[in-house]
Order: sequence, then structure tokens, then C-alpha cells
Amino acid sequence: MDIKRVVLAGFVSLFLMAGPVQAGDETHNSGDSLVLDMKDAVKMGLDRSHRVQAHDYGIKRSESEVKSVRGQFFPQLSAGAGYTYLDSLSARGPTDQDYLDQQQYQWNLRAVQTVFAGMTILSSYQQARIEKEISELEKENTERELIREIQHHFLELLKAREDRRALDSSVERLEVGLEASESFYERQLVPYVDVLQAGVELEEARQDLSQAKNEEQIQKTRLNALLGFGYDYLIGYEGDLEEIPLDIFFETREVIDIAMEQRTDLMFIRKNMAVTEQERRIARGQKMPRVNLEFVYTDRKRDYDEPQQTMEGPMDRDQRNRHWTAGASIEWEFFSGGQQYYQHEAMGYEIRRLVQTLKETESSIVTEVRTAQMRLDEARDRLVSTRKALNAAQENYDMQEHRYKQRVGTITDLLTAQEHLTEAETRNNQALMDFQQALSELYFAIGERNYGLD
Repeated sequence: MDIKRVVLAGFVSLFLMAGPVQAGDETHNSGDSLVLDMKDAVKMGLDRSHRVQAHDYGIKRSESEVKSVRGQFFPQLSAGAGYTYLDSLSARGPTDQDYLDQQQYQWNLRAVQTVFAGMTILSSYQQARIEKEISELEKENTERELIREIQHHFLELLKAREDRRALDSSVERLEVGLEASESFYERQLVPYVDVLQAGVELEEARQDLSQAKNEEQIQKTRLNALLGFGYDYLIGYEGDLEEIPLDIFFETREVIDIAMEQRTDLMFIRKNMAVTEQERRIARGQKMPRVNLEFVYTDRKRDYDEPQQTMEGPMDRDQRNRHWTAGASIEWEFFSGGQQYYQHEAMGYEIRRLVQTLKETESSIVTEVRTAQMRLDEARDRLVSTRKALNAAQENYDMQEHRYKQRVGTITDLLTAQEHLTEAETRNNQALMDFQQALSELYFAIGERNYGLD
């Protein structure tokens, strides 16, 4: 009997000491190879991203294309050489076939400079430069999307970690409650149904805890992939959802103006309009005359196998001529089936299409900015409510715990209070994450880089 009293006293003491338990988990452990906060994770993701590196090669390709087109401003130099062997088979008339056998050598150096080509060369060069700028904008857009993606999964990880901590505390509270119920049941102070209810709540909490742990690992795996590491690489991601400034406010007109200046998709459309305009100029220039200057230096040698026989004796007929020529030429294509005309017309329609696309994109950006701003304001207001609810749920749980200890409350009341406390913690975590997610979306919507959302 004394042993039973000691065991019972131990259960009751453990239950009386139990309260809302905060998990002592660290955000990383000593075995992690890297420890990164959000800002460091974003920077590393940008440095190691294969998507970003692919755009780097695209920019280098565009730079080479600009240099290639620039070469059309300079003269074209070419050289040629030839050799001909002539062996006569038969001849009629006064010609002696022996005198026809010969070898001919020739080489030349040619330079051609285009003086006027309807401004097509200049337009092609400007088009190549604009396309290089488009490649840079594509890289910038990819980097901003990557920043948003890393921040999204980082916040999801922090929320999963906070949910897991809350559920750890819930499981510990329910374990203590179950032990106390079993102790009271052994003393015949409560019915066995209280023990069953406590057991059911405990197992459900353990299932929720398992899901939270799995979600935490999933988000770590996704972050590792975004940062260019293997799924099993040990990285400690540190951060706290509570460490967010709630006093961040944005003026609607101001952020919209910033978005119109900084959004890469708007710049991309404008650059495409500039490219199309150069293509239209090229089509117009192809209807103009083309003027070239040409210089040719030629060295020709003819070597006969036999000298020519004359009244005065044999005569050497070998020849070598060196000469140069210089001149100008003009070429004007008057008709080509309407190709240039319709190409010029098509580029005009393309510019009109891009103008409409630009207006539609501007409207979409305004909507995107306003939506992110309203979500930010809503999440801020919701945080005030969830924190009040969390404080109330904590106080309610403490009261129900005290009532159950005094055996004036029921296990149902205590378990309900415990469930409400866990739900309040989870909703508060959700509101914290939603606020930072909306902040990340707003920075993306206005084209602003903010690695740490600070």
C-alpha cells in the first residue's frame, strides 16, 4: 500500500509541475556543415543556381553576337589563288599545239567596304545590343523569382519547425494528463472513460507531430535543392518567425510607381518593342540601294612549256602581270515579290501587339501590388487577433488544469482546453508566416531585392 501511495504521489507531482512546455530544439545541430539564415541562404542560392548560371552563358553568347554584327562595319578582306595546267591534245589551223602547253599561276587580294546599305548594318548592330540587354533582363527576372522561391520555402520551414515545437509541447502535456488520469482511475476518482479520452487525444497529437516533422524535412530537402546541395547535405537553417517587424507600411501610389520603374517584365516588353523597331528599319533599309567600294590586287603568271619559233629564232613567251583595280558598285533591288514591304508591315503590327501587351502587364502589376499589400495588412491585423487568442487559450488551459487537479473539472474540459491551445499556437504560426510571405510577394511585385525581408 505504501508503494502505491508513493507512485501515486509521483504521478500527481509530475502533473502539478506540468505546464505549457517549450521545446528545447535548436534550429541546427553541431553536425551541420553550414548554418544559414534567410539572407545567407538567398545569397548562396543565387551563387550556386544552375538556372542563373545558364543565363550567364546566354549573356556571353549575346556579347559574342554583338561583336559578330559589329564586324559588318569593317571592310571584308579575302585572298584567292589558282593553278591551271594546259596540255594540248590536238590543234588545227596555223596554231602549233606544242606552243599551247602551259601552266598558269594566279593569286589576288580583295578588299570590299560597304559604304551604304540602307542603315541595315547599323540597325542590326543596335538590335544585337538590345538583345544582349534582354538576356540580362532574363537573368535578373530568374534571380528575383529564385529569391522569392527560397524565401517561400524558408518561411515554410520555420513554420513547420514552430508547429513541431507546439505539438511537442502538446504531446508532453497529454502524456502527463494521461498518466494523471490513470492514477486517478486507480484510486477510483475518475471513470475509465477519462483514461480512454486522454489516450485518444495523445495518439492524435502524436500523428500530428509526425506530420509536422515530415513537413520540416520536406522543406529542408527543397531548400537544399534550391541552394544546389544534395538532399542529405547537413545545413542548419536558422531563423524565428517572431523576429519580424510589424511596423512595415507601404504607400500604395509609391509602391506602384516603383513597380513601374523596376519590374523586369515591363522592361522586357519595352526591349522587345525596340528590337521590333530595328527589324522594321532593316526591312525598310533592304529596299534601299547598296553601295560598295572594292579594291583588288592581282598577280598572274603564265609559263609556256616551249618557246615560240620565229624567223629570228626561239622567243620566250612566258608572262607575268601584276595589277590592281579599284572601283565602286551600286546594287538596287527594285522588286522581290513584296517581301520587304510585308515584313515591314508585319513588324508594325508586332509593335502594336506589344503596346497592348505592355498595357495589360501594367494593369496586372497594379493588381499584383495591391493584392500583396492587402494580404500584408490583413496578416498584420490577424496577428493581433491570433496573439490575443493564444494568450486566452493559455489562460484557459491553466484554469482547466487547476480545476482538474482539484477534481472540480472534467478531463473533457481539460482536453478541450489543450486542443484550443494547440490550435491557437498553430494559427499564430500561420499568421506569422503569412505576414512574411505577403512581404516577400510585395517586394517581388515591386521588383525590389530584399534577401532577409528586413
